Amino acid sequence: MALDTGEKTIIDYATEGSFEDVERVLKNHVPVDVHDEHGMTPLQHAAFKGHANICSLLLAHDADVNDHEHDQGYTALMFGALSGNSEVVRILLEAGAKTHQTNRIGRTAAQLAAFTGQKQCVDTINNYVTLEDLKYYTIPQGQEAEGKLPESCVQGFQRLLITINFNPVHLLNIICKYSELYQPKSNLKRISNTLSLIIERSLDAFHTNEPNDTLAIKSHYIKTLIDVLLEKDTDDIEKTCNELRKKFVHGNENNNFRMYEEKFIRETIRNFPYKQCPLLQQLVRLIAPIPLGQNPSALSVLTTTLNGRAFEDEAPNRCDACGQLNATRRCTACKSISSIMENFVSNLANKLTGTTFQKNTDKKLSNSAEKLSNSAEQLSNSAEQLSNSAEQLSNSNDSNSFRKIQIPQAKIGLGSTEGDLISMIKRYLEIVGLVLIVWIFGYFQFSVSWILLIVFIYLFRKRQRAQFKERHKMLNEMNNNEEQYIRARLDELPSWVFFPDVERAEWLNRIIKQVWPYANKYLDKAVFHDVMIPMIRGTSVALSDFSFQKLDLGEIPPRIGGVKVYTDNVRDQVMMDIEVFYAGDAHVKVKVKGIVCGIKDIQFVGHLRIILSPLINTIPLVGAVTYFFLRNPSLDFKLTDAGTLIDIPALNDLMLVQINDILASMMVLPNRQVFPLVSDLQIGYLRWSNPQGVIRVIVIKAKDIVQADINLLGKGKSDPFVKVKAQGNVEYKTKTINNTTSPQWNEVFEFVIEQYESDAVEFEMYDEDPGKDDFLGRAQYPINTLVGKEAVNTWLTLQDVKRGSLNVSLQYFSLSTQKSALENIEKNNSQIMQQDKLSKALLVVFTDRCINLPSSKRTHREPNPFCRIKVDSIERKTQTLDSQTNPSFEHVSHILCSNPIQQQLIIEVCDARSNNEIIGIFQLPIKQIFDTDSMSIDSQTFPLKGVSEPLDNVSIVLHLSLHILSPGRPRSLSQLSATNTDQDVTKDSLTRASPKRNSSDVQQQLVSSVLNPESKSITSSNSKTRLISDDPDLKSTPYGMIKLGISYAASRKSLSVTIHACKNLINVHRSNLPDPYVRVHLMPDFKKDVKKTKSIHDTINPVYDDVFEWSASLVEIRRQHLYIDVKNNSPLFANEKTRMGEIEIDLSNLDPENTSIAWYALQEPNTSAGGIMKIKYDAHDLTTHL
Repeated sequence: MALDTGEKTIIDYATEGSFEDVERVLKNHVPVDVHDEHGMTPLQHAAFKGHANICSLLLAHDADVNDHEHDQGYTALMFGALSGNSEVVRILLEAGAKTHQTNRIGRTAAQLAAFTGQKQCVDTINNYVTLEDLKYYTIPQGQEAEGKLPESCVQGFQRLLITINFNPVHLLNIICKYSELYQPKSNLKRISNTLSLIIERSLDAFHTNEPNDTLAIKSHYIKTLIDVLLEKDTDDIEKTCNELRKKFVHGNENNNFRMYEEKFIRETIRNFPYKQCPLLQQLVRLIAPIPLGQNPSALSVLTTTLNGRAFEDEAPNRCDACGQLNATRRCTACKSISSIMENFVSNLANKLTGTTFQKNTDKKLSNSAEKLSNSAEQLSNSAEQLSNSAEQLSNSNDSNSFRKIQIPQAKIGLGSTEGDLISMIKRYLEIVGLVLIVWIFGYFQFSVSWILLIVFIYLFRKRQRAQFKERHKMLNEMNNNEEQYIRARLDELPSWVFFPDVERAEWLNRIIKQVWPYANKYLDKAVFHDVMIPMIRGTSVALSDFSFQKLDLGEIPPRIGGVKVYTDNVRDQVMMDIEVFYAGDAHVKVKVKGIVCGIKDIQFVGHLRIILSPLINTIPLVGAVTYFFLRNPSLDFKLTDAGTLIDIPALNDLMLVQINDILASMMVLPNRQVFPLVSDLQIGYLRWSNPQGVIRVIVIKAKDIVQADINLLGKGKSDPFVKVKAQGNVEYKTKTINNTTSPQWNEVFEFVIEQYESDAVEFEMYDEDPGKDDFLGRAQYPINTLVGKEAVNTWLTLQDVKRGSLNVSLQYFSLSTQKSALENIEKNNSQIMQQDKLSKALLVVFTDRCINLPSSKRTHREPNPFCRIKVDSIERKTQTLDSQTNPSFEHVSHILCSNPIQQQLIIEVCDARSNNEIIGIFQLPIKQIFDTDSMSIDSQTFPLKGVSEPLDNVSIVLHLSLHILSPGRPRSLSQLSATNTDQDVTKDSLTRASPKRNSSDVQQQLVSSVLNPESKSITSSNSKTRLISDDPDLKSTPYGMIKLGISYAASRKSLSVTIHACKNLINVHRSNLPDPYVRVHLMPDFKKDVKKTKSIHDTINPVYDDVFEWSASLVEIRRQHLYIDVKNNSPLFANEKTRMGEIEIDLSNLDPENTSIAWYALQEPNTSAGGIMKIKYDAHDLTTHL
């Protein structure tokens, strides 16, 4: 549609920036939102040309700020962002411009500004907070008489929040400009409280899906500056601002560095309360390495981090006092600082030239005073001239001029350097090769599935290599400078890193580094050629010609992370645990069947146990050194040469499994290596020393775990399973429970424990997926706390995830050589489930060696022997040795027996060279071992029987011992506790099943009531649990009440707080019921560790039953106060009250022998009317009254 004359005129005037003409045309009632042939309105034209006054005029006549009828979908804000005029952008934002609106190609205004280099416009858009958002804080909530923020302060408060200049002088200028912010002074206090609320809500995941850490840190920065103003006793805020501005702009004599400003900003960042905030950690990592007094300054780092771009500290048009752009040396707001300095110098000069001074000083000092007075006058004149020049410069700007858009020009060509050309050629060849491969697949009519498979393998391999490089880089940094690496990441380290009984061994690392070049030669011969080559050749016929073509262990040695020594276990031995890790520059190449395969960038982390035993009274004082890994070490490496062909997910994982199996068969418990130091010492017993006990673990159930599978509606569940492991290379896995966040397993696992002093039972929960399983949390329970005790039933809080708890039962069994112990363990097992489902004894088989094995009939060569040790379905396997008729295995097998009287031990000696053909068999009923006096058979030679024909003079040497599991003190059924700790698994606690039920039904019935902490409570005389009852504090509870369970487990040094339920909470919703949740934290030592329950929708009587734990000594816990805060899960800017009630409990009367379960009256939030409470004991149950 053609435009009439008036409509066309307003567009032309708006484009030219003629304010009077636009105003005159608007008085003639010309439409303000008329569109030209491209769909642009007068407002969009004015915004594009950067005419702020025209934009204000058009918006005052109700111009549509969000009109997007433009051909390409541009809005006025997009045109304003392209203009580079941040004032235009601010005016449009204040008029309600939408920041997330996109054009035809999906670009927002901020993205367009960033593309064209308009950085200040980007910052203005990203930092903008609307007035409507802030007016929420002016509305009284609940019983408040007035809002948190004075309504008169909203505009000035907004200007503080949206500023992109974080210079403290600039912030003080804004405060002085808006007098309503500090008149009266109490307004500043209310603004400070409002900023605290904004900080909390910005980082609270219950109020916002994406926590706004930028707004939180900015609010904390402004709040800190306001708190400095409030510290002064005077009500003259302007005077206080002037004094602060003088401190901030004062610089050092040498480099004019603002030291006061630097210390203020660093201290502000240090005091930010939410230490887990990612943006705070980024700030700390950037500022901490910079020495105080050197550039870049903390202000520049803060501005760069919050605005997301480099800070232009040396901009020619930046005020050197407040940092504001588009100013001369001193902007208008900062001229008062110059006047203050001039008056100070003038007053000083007048004092120096006064009558009193002239009478008491000589002529030289008088002349100096006159010179100082002249200097003051010159300084005053210079400031005056500078001010006039600034005003002339400001007046000389043509109001009709507009800023041209500078679009960066791209260079077209092959590149300016040889490197660019080579890079482009490589990229070209990659694309050509990819297209050629796809064409070949199509030409030969291959299925598209092959292309999808290749792409998947490529992407997976690329991801694995990126993770490998990151790990290798981290370990290299630790090798090169461990102290600097740890200091840079100190806040990220978990608390258990700082074990007081683990000592650093830097002296040992320096020794290893010095001797490493010489150790290379020894390891080359003694380990790789004498041990590794025969072992690898013996595993398979295909590896019979295995050899090392290159063996370079590099210049970077292994590193010892920490050493822990045990001397109180056995009198004649010293035991130590050593953390070993390696990320060196070793490069190894092997050759098999003429094919060369290499590995490099080896990464190795493991916990090595070394035992010096026996101790003797002659030099060298130690008879032998025994060493082994407590569990499978972590191993990874990068393949080279022909190895890259199998560097794909499935084959790579299979190869790592094979290598770990070889390593486990050599020196992972129960296998060990013994190195004798004296020649005439019998050390055989060191290779098969008996373990200390057995742990029975029952994985019962979990609750409130993370939802890993999210559907289209944003909700979902998980398919959880649990991995359980203790010592050695044994790991168990539960079945997968599909589509639930509260799974029940009731599965039993048993572990043999060699040493219980320093290890723990570890639990890891995962969500089963077709690709990679998702991590759902981990937990652990120390083994040494179970020794000598009865079964422990407890809830473990899952770590490294937001929420989740795992219910497990654990019991430690010592090993007895008394035959009468078999009857006791049978009774114990029969109380839990069917007798044949649980172990009663441990059989230790030490396979020493074989004698006179025959050669293979097929190949007529010496065999590659190995042994299979079997008891029913349990099978163990020794390592395979290369070409030996008298192999020495020295292998230890631990086999748990459920019926030692009826079961039989079978050992098969096989030949790996002849397709695992059985050479000979040995069979022995376990009852024969039981019938011996000591229930053991010392090293004895047994004949081997042939499979198809008898064997002549072929035997095997074994050491066999049987140990009966001995449980802790038995507990009667009446002693069962209703708490989550120290509960037994008994037969009567099962749901009574009919005789027809099968074993899986019985397993589902396992420990039903004892393993269900939510079951009805029974009074226990052991745990002395005391329940709650009538309480005078609960007679009048206007804010409702909360039921808490508080206990302390001395064995685990852990405080447990259970949030059971709330009752009669206040309703803060206007139209429906609230969505309450509970925040829990300890003060003052655990203020960073804030824990939360889940949110319960639409109720004032929520039930949680969530358990939270804090690990610390009883002395530390008793110094803490427990803070409970009941809050409403409301949107970020919702017009409703957030806090519903709170209590503070002093833990000084915490009794580790008692468990408190009590109701507490909630107090009014943000008050101390109820005072500090104590833990309640010896009360009756109040549930019946509710």
